[in-house]
Amino acid sequence: MERVFYNGHIRTLEKAYPECEALAEKDGVILYLGTSEEVLRRASPDAERIDLRGGHVLPGFADTHMHLIDYYRMTQRIDLSAVTSFDEMAEKLRRRAAETRCDEWLFGANFNQDHWDVQVLPTRRELDAVCADHPICIQRSCWHISVLNTRAMELVRLLNEREDTPLYMEFYPDGTPNGVIKENSQNKIYENFPVPELDELKRWLKTAMYAVAEKGITEVHSEDFQAFSRDTRELVMQAYIELAEAGEMPVRVYQQCLMPTKEQLERFLAQGHRTGETHGHYKLGPFKVVNDGSLGAHTAALRHPYACDPGTSGLPLYKPETLHELFSLAHKNGCQIAVHCIGDASAEMVLDAYETVMRETPRADPRHGILHCQIMDADLQERFRQLNVIAYVQPVFLRYDMFIVDECVGSELARQSYNWRRFCDLGVHMCGGSDCPVEKFDVLPNICHAVTRSDNNGAAPWYPENGVTVDEAVRMFTTEAAYAAFEEQVRGTLAVGKYADLVVLDRDIYAVAPETIKDVQVEMTVVDGEIVYRRQ
Repeated sequence: MERVFYNGHIRTLEKAYPECEALAEKDGVILYLGTSEEVLRRASPDAERIDLRGGHVLPGFADTHMHLIDYYRMTQRIDLSAVTSFDEMAEKLRRRAAETRCDEWLFGANFNQDHWDVQVLPTRRELDAVCADHPICIQRSCWHISVLNTRAMELVRLLNEREDTPLYMEFYPDGTPNGVIKENSQNKIYENFPVPELDELKRWLKTAMYAVAEKGITEVHSEDFQAFSRDTRELVMQAYIELAEAGEMPVRVYQQCLMPTKEQLERFLAQGHRTGETHGHYKLGPFKVVNDGSLGAHTAALRHPYACDPGTSGLPLYKPETLHELFSLAHKNGCQIAVHCIGDASAEMVLDAYETVMRETPRADPRHGILHCQIMDADLQERFRQLNVIAYVQPVFLRYDMFIVDECVGSELARQSYNWRRFCDLGVHMCGGSDCPVEKFDVLPNICHAVTRSDNNGAAPWYPENGVTVDEAVRMFTTEAAYAAFEEQVRGTLAVGKYADLVVLDRDIYAVAPETIKDVQVEMTVVDGEIVYRRQ
């Protein structure tokens, strides 16, 4: 089937043909570009003709770090992202409790006590005062802290733990658990809950993918293997592959393959899986590791103690020798690697390990990367350039982090951190994402944060000299995202021979005031030439 998209303002992001009015595609591949008159004249008589009505077209957006399964589950939980006090949160929990049986869990998601009138993390006794009969679990917006009430602690068999436990928990002065569970120890909570059946999981994934398409996103790099706090890789892969083979994936998915242990990675490799294995719109991406926590939870691994919390430097989750062992196994077997690093100590560990394994086993074009890349100095950024490591950044994190970074690490290190300008100037490949459901997967506000360096809610820009141009920000979510998936030859720009993946906007984001980019609307999303979303 041939289609012609005409009467638009198309930015191709290609040097040879930067702008045009129309394009034609067949079987998902772009045939030619030009003026509306030219393209319509060349079209076959039976081609479908789609009037863009003056819409502004870009290559389809990509979000290079998110969690589709967790996004769907989040839509089923109590949204605490907008609450501004403990009392307001408590009222939301009580209302849900009144609607559910006492044996049903109350799950609250995305609270942030730093936004409350009293900025104190609640504990299980405060949650008991809200509701003692229902098991309650609330998860902080960073996803690195959960708080349970006493009933929940009993059900997950954590109430009898004491301070000598290997689990990452907090305790009251009397030595009993206070309900605060951190980092991987949260798995002890979620491993108590059933995994959905295959057909139900496929429904979750389809719902999430169609929601993504509404934001002009044509590909996501999604981490889903550990969504249920256990190894459900085979189930997740089966769900995606069956959807792909049935033509029921409206967007492309590049799977970030989180496998915390060597044994899991060995099984994966023994079954013949590698980065690049492709099933239609589903493709296996990098081997994924989480190496530290979050800044807001004070678990990101820093070289020096937190300025606001001198008793801790955060939490590296792996020893250097273990990272080397994992990286060596993945690298030797042809896998791309991507590692969650927020603190500078964590980033240094990972860069050291990358340098070692790439020297031990030279391999052309591995495209290893670091996710988040938040706290770091100029020397660490220079090592990205030297090692040709991809920076996966989330500009939307600035919305909150700009108010805590200086307090956490001091102004000297803060002004060097989140420095997207320098990554661009160094020529580092830098792609953009949201880490949804930590933040929303809406690309346009993300681009706005990258350019304005502001919370887009009236605050003064935070180290504005570290921002990027609109074009650089757009490329983070298009051309650089395609590079991160080894697909820059077929996606990321609009050119003859590339996939017809595009987004149609109601305004030209290159021409509007940068602070209004967040208000631009997606009119249409096209994947393989098929319209997967059209604004009503």
